[in-house]
Amino acid sequence: MNEKLCRIGMIFAIFVMAFNVNALLVQAQDAHAPDDRVSFEISPDHVGISVPNAEESAAWYHKMLGFEVDFRMKQGEGMTVVHIKRGSFTIELFQVAGAKPLPEYRRDPSTDLRVNGLAHFAFRVSDVQAAIKELKAKGAEIAMAPVDTPGVVFAFVRDNAGNCFELIQYKNLPATTR
Repeated sequence: MNEKLCRIGMIFAIFVMAFNVNALLVQAQDAHAPDDRVSFEISPDHVGISVPNAEESAAWYHKMLGFEVDFRMKQGEGMTVVHIKRGSFTIELFQVAGAKPLPEYRRDPSTDLRVNGLAHFAFRVSDVQAAIKELKAKGAEIAMAPVDTPGVVFAFVRDNAGNCFELIQYKNLPATTR
């Protein structure tokens, strides 16, 4: 009986040692793991767009989407900044002297996705088809007609400077997240 208890004790001791070694290894790994915690909050603020004429673009966004001028400022020589806002969304329009025009390939949303960098921004709407119909009636250029998928309907519109933005309608979302 003593021999049996001795064996059980040895097995238990080996188990405890293995457990302790494993715990030490995990601690050592944790000590060298990168800290991926973020200690600060963020919220959306604005999107910046370079345009040939900030005042004309502000007027276009007002006519087409109901944005209002929040403020204007000059930054040094040759730079005008106009912030336009609708609800909690702000667009910062930059007009910089000598800026290059938007390259032709950037005017096509499908082609622009093949270039690294910011491709577009999007506005969530409740009915893409109705929004596109209204924008067309106001003279907006539709870069991509509405595409209807099982989960979303989306379309792309060009602003007066040729920059594309997306209108997106999510289907099957609870009313509280729309």
